[in-house]
Order: sequence, then C-alpha cells, then structure tokens
Amino acid sequence: MSFWIDVPAETDEERVAAWRRQLAPLVADVFATYSAGFFADYSPESLAELEQFVLAALPDPAIMKEPSALPVVKAAVGYLGETLLRAGGGEWLWGQGKYAGMPCVALEADAAQLAPMEYVTKAVRVRDGNQFTRLWSRVEAGHGADSADLLLTLVETIVQNHGYSYTIESDELLLSGNGASDSVLPLDNLRRKVAAEPQDQWPALVADHLSTMFAELDVTATDPLDLDDFERIRPLLRARMYPEDMADVGIPVVTRTLAPGLAQRVVIDQVNTIVAVTYDRLSHWQIPEQDLFELAEDNTHDDGLLTVEDLEDEDGERIFGLYGSGDYASAHVRWLGAYPVVGHWGAAFVVPCEGTVFIHPLNGTDAYVTVGTLAKMAMVTHAERPSPVSPSVYWWNDGIIELAAEVRESGDELELHVSAEFQEVMEQIAEYADGPG
Repeated sequence: MSFWIDVPAETDEERVAAWRRQLAPLVADVFATYSAGFFADYSPESLAELEQFVLAALPDPAIMKEPSALPVVKAAVGYLGETLLRAGGGEWLWGQGKYAGMPCVALEADAAQLAPMEYVTKAVRVRDGNQFTRLWSRVEAGHGADSADLLLTLVETIVQNHGYSYTIESDELLLSGNGASDSVLPLDNLRRKVAAEPQDQWPALVADHLSTMFAELDVTATDPLDLDDFERIRPLLRARMYPEDMADVGIPVVTRTLAPGLAQRVVIDQVNTIVAVTYDRLSHWQIPEQDLFELAEDNTHDDGLLTVEDLEDEDGERIFGLYGSGDYASAHVRWLGAYPVVGHWGAAFVVPCEGTVFIHPLNGTDAYVTVGTLAKMAMVTHAERPSPVSPSVYWWNDGIIELAAEVRESGDELELHVSAEFQEVMEQIAEYADGPG
C-alpha cells in the first residue's frame, strides 16, 4: 500500500484513481480541522494563504517525517497540484524517476512531470512564504509558453542530429546510445543561460552547451578515464561550492557543509565536464576524506588567484568582485585572506552562483548598508544565473566561514535574518565607531 493512498493498488493508473478519489475529502477534512478560515477555492490567489497555513502547521522541516504531519503534507500536495491543473489543464500521474511513488502533475503545455511534494518541502525549508506563488508564476509564464517550446525543440533537434536516443523527464535530458553510457543532463542551467539572451541567439547557445557534453561522451566512449587510477586522477581534482541541499541523484557525493546553505564538493575536472566524486569512488582510493578535500583545494589554488575588481558604487559602498574562473571562482571564498578584500573584522561575502563572488571588507559601520546591498546582488543573481549556489550572506574571518545573514523575499522586499554570531560582530563594529576619538 502506498504512502499516499489508503487502499491497495497494483498499477499506477489505480494509484492515481485512488489518489483522486480521496483528494477532495482529504483537503476538506484537513482544512476544517486545522484552518477553518481557509477558503479552498483552488484559485491561484489562494496559494499564498495555503503556504502560510503549511508554514504554521509545519514549523520545522524535520516535522514532515512524523506521522502526525502526514495529513497536512498530503492535503498541501493535493491542493497545490489541483490548483495548477484547474488553471492550466493536464492530469495527475504517478511519479517516475526521482519522483517515483508520489503523485505528480503533468500540465497540458508541458510533458514533464512536476512534483508538488518537491515544492511543499522547499516551502517548509526556505520559509519565505513565496514558494507556491513563485511556482505559479513560473508555470504561467514559462511552461507551455513559446520560449519553453523553442528550447525543448532546439534540444531535441541537436540531440537527434548527434545520433542519441533521449527522453525528457522532470526537466532532465536522459541520453543513451551512440556507444556511450547513459547520461543525465539537467536542463535548469541551460534555461538560465538562454533566458537572458535574445531568442535568435538560442540555437547557437544550445548547440554550444550540448556539444560540450557530446564531446566528453565521445571521449569517454573511445578512451574512458580509469577512475580507479588515483595517480592519474590526482591532478584533475578540484574544489567547488554548491547549495547545501543540492540533490545527489541517488548517489551520495563527497560533501562537507561550511556554513548553513553552503557546501563544498570535490570534483574531477574532465575538461569538458565536471564530475562529482562519490563516496563509492572514494572507497577505491587510498586517501582519507579530509586529505582529499585538502588536495582538491591545493590543486584549485595552484591554478592561480583570480582578478580582483573594485566595484565601489556612487554611494561609496566598497564591494569587490573576484573574476577569472567560471568554473571554480566559488572555491576561492576559502582563502579570501590571499586577496586585498579583508578588513579588521574579516569580510562579508556572497557566492550566488558559480563564477560570481562579491566581497565587502568589514572595517566600519558602512557594513550595515553594504551587507544589504550584497544581499540584493546575491538574490537577483542566484535567481537568474546558471549554477546557483546560495542567496545568503556569509562572514569570512581568519579562514573560518560562518553564516552572516539568511536572505528571504517578503513581497517586493528582502528580509535579512542576521545570525547571532554576526550580530555580535556588527555590535563590536558599532561600539568601535562610538568609542573615543
């Protein structure tokens, strides 16, 4: 019997039918019990109120795993999915791949499955109150629109021209055939890459993006890299920053959290592609995990420091940018002390996406304003650029990285939730400014 339905079902069609039968009474019962004032009309406008209900009922992500939370989770998933379907058309289906075993929706204008559970989980984790309405805006503006159709058409044409078989599921391109091992290419980064460019440039951008992957697949098929040969792999190891909650696609990768929302991974740089080192792969090498991170950082550092650019604006806010590596700039937040960007109290920095690092030296009370500016820069870049890392602001001090402020959207405004540790630093700065002389 499925986690989601209360009756036995042998096929996905039976599971979907059972889910649909229980959906309306489930939603009605949950809202009558927990939120009698909620008007469940399945309108897009009701999604903001739905999210507030979910956040109140589920004050911590860990609670979602408790049996008592199951009715709320199921009702939220059902209501969110049904709202999307009633407005955009489509149907419920039983998830496949990474969404296997859960109810999903397929909108008429987009064949890819969309898992409401993914967005309920994100809403509870992020807690900005805007995840459901942001999803609605994205679905309304992107899925099924001419731009989405054009992108998928270009992807399909280029893949076919290279002789690969493919399917597109959950916004991922699954490739097979042509003598290469099966591969998965998430399309999110490609969407972000083309979104800022005129559509007449999309064919060249998509072709360049995919041809890089095909080149690596060809090399892998004809001259595969022996991943067990550590001495050959050693010089290819690099370090990069990633979102702390980035999915591992079912294969645990070597990761360590540096601060809330910010994680470091060890990767193998194969020229055309970057492959994360898995714990299974590490078990074949005679090197401890800590030493592996140090080796990857040393290799990245030995590639050379980045270029520092002073971005001081017209208001005199001192912000520096690090440039020079589109693939590994994020790694350099580990050694900001090697750059002239550190103040008396260290530095505040953001790494919204790979290839982008902005830093403010903490020397005085100008930090009160400039940290807010960093947050705005991070939020916009994190939402739009490929390879997003984190929208938060971090504090570097003597080689230690800590969370300075979590950034959340509240309507048209940004809210900075300053950590206790960084609040102490800000108070020290204020006291120093108010001192004698």
